Amino acid sequence: MIRKIMQTAAVVLLTGVLAVAAVTTYVTVPDEPAADKETQAEDAGTIESVTASSLAGRQDVYVTVLGDSIAKGYSGDESVAIEPYSSLAMEQMADEEDFQYEIMNYARNGLDSAGMIDRILADEEVRKNVGRSDVIFITVGSNDLLNECKSAVQEILDTDTKFKSAGEALKVLRESVTGNPLLVFKIIEALEQWDYQSFEANWTEMMQQINSLKKEGAWIIVTNIYNPVANLNIPSTMDRGVENVIRNMNQIIEDHAEEYGYQVADIFSSEVCDHVQPDGLHPDQTGQQIIADQICGE
Repeated sequence: MIRKIMQTAAVVLLTGVLAVAAVTTYVTVPDEPAADKETQAEDAGTIESVTASSLAGRQDVYVTVLGDSIAKGYSGDESVAIEPYSSLAMEQMADEEDFQYEIMNYARNGLDSAGMIDRILADEEVRKNVGRSDVIFITVGSNDLLNECKSAVQEILDTDTKFKSAGEALKVLRESVTGNPLLVFKIIEALEQWDYQSFEANWTEMMQQINSLKKEGAWIIVTNIYNPVANLNIPSTMDRGVENVIRNMNQIIEDHAEEYGYQVADIFSSEVCDHVQPDGLHPDQTGQQIIADQICGE
């Protein structure tokens, strides 16, 4: 299923994705099967209408948010609050269909798919609220990519260094490749052994647990992964190599949509990459609105 990545993309992938500053504490806010691949984008635009119409007029709509810093509404500037896409989407739905809702946001900075299973879904409060929710938002996957890259960099450089930040790891790798171009071959080897299987195993385990907890009729809305290196001004051929990896991860997400009854909001194809914070990854307020608009079919 997974294709080997082009050699020309090798350096950029491992260095570029390290620019992903995966930074998702519990935040509490006054808390159909996906179609085939040909119609996925069209179906993403119908999420709001299908969900909101079933909630019209209700006074007790419950919403649970699970995921990483994107779902949390992370802001790199403490003086600037970022409203997450889930709140924006629910506000729009509620305005159109006249219902009252409560959101419980359990997104955490740095969360990956393994953390979703071990930390979030193991929490009894989370499980209880997933079980009573009418709408469940999920955003996870970027940190799986980042963590795999960090491990690969340590192996390639044969170092036990624990990088304090993605920026530090990015700088070290770039300097090392400049000083020793032969490291490119080790990078290619690492890419060929990229651990997609663990992501898919974690993803299916996560969705199995959520499905076992959710009530009948609950809507699960998943966002896919957008390109974290789109703002690095790299050559288009290399950027396409990076996007191929992300497409592979997104394909895993899409492949299991029908099986686990969730809908995919396609933010990979959106303009969210044009509206990010200074770190180059996390959506600014406009970026969060773009994600909400994808969910609401605008």
